[in-house]
Amino acid sequence: MGFSFNQRLRSEGVPLLFLPGWGFDARLLKIYQLIPEETLIVPDSFVDPHSLERELLYFLKQNSCDTIRIAGWSLGAQLGLDFYLVHSHRVKELVLLAMRKSWPAHEIEEIRQGICRDMKNFMRDFYRKCFLGYKKAYQKFTDELQDQYLSEMTMENLLAGLDYLQNFTPPDSLPQKSKVRIIHGRKDVVAPIGDMAGFPGVEPEIYPHSGHMVLIEGCVL
Repeated sequence: MGFSFNQRLRSEGVPLLFLPGWGFDARLLKIYQLIPEETLIVPDSFVDPHSLERELLYFLKQNSCDTIRIAGWSLGAQLGLDFYLVHSHRVKELVLLAMRKSWPAHEIEEIRQGICRDMKNFMRDFYRKCFLGYKKAYQKFTDELQDQYLSEMTMENLLAGLDYLQNFTPPDSLPQKSKVRIIHGRKDVVAPIGDMAGFPGVEPEIYPHSGHMVLIEGCVL
């Protein structure tokens, strides 16, 4: 998988790690021109939940980067939270976007069966659901990224993500003095508002007209 900077690491400021959702990668940031002024740490391919922590720690060590901020979206939010719980001393801020607190086993199994029957058609339908309420953004995605994703992603990676989601359990609380933001769209059909993660002392930021792609709204980060 590996990680890289989107621009040269500056001596001032704290870089932002972006972790994308299931079936997506960091190219989302480029096509929607998200967070262009930040020094970003981005995964170089679709995220592998099993190797993320090891590879990220290696990347940070190699670049003498002691402290980061994390913005995780969907599956990426859960991955970011898991990293934060173990390495909270290294995370200045954690932003959890469109994070579902848990996925029922029967839903995960339906997704597994769907991608095993016809991975490309299943993923096209999944992407459509993610972009509900974002017609122009969805058209841009289908024009510029969808075919690349469908040709590059692997069944192995998708199934690894599902295994991770099925086994993910959020903590009851977060470390004291945590700087954590929770951002969610009220019209999210992939991570419904009723299944939004929540923690004592963290007031969620709810976008009333937004769906799962709340990530691409310019005022979010």
